[in-house]
Amino acid sequence: MPVVGWFLGIGLSFAMLDVNIWYPSVMIGIITGCMSLLAIGIGKRLGVLFGKRMEVVGGLILVFIGSRILFLEFFA
Repeated sequence: MPVVGWFLGIGLSFAMLDVNIWYPSVMIGIITGCMSLLAIGIGKRLGVLFGKRMEVVGGLILVFIGSRILFLEFFA
């Protein structure tokens, strides 16, 4: 299922459950922000420890993700 479908399903679920949208929106924003700051901190520490090797590993991971998406779109 495409990611857009998930977001549509979540929004529709909130509407059907008659949930006030502000609380989940704020909580999702706060948690996402905290996790992003944590990831930045971890990335800085790993960058200092592993330097150029970590950049190469990160690049290879991005190439793998891109290749996987391309393969799944064309051949699946």
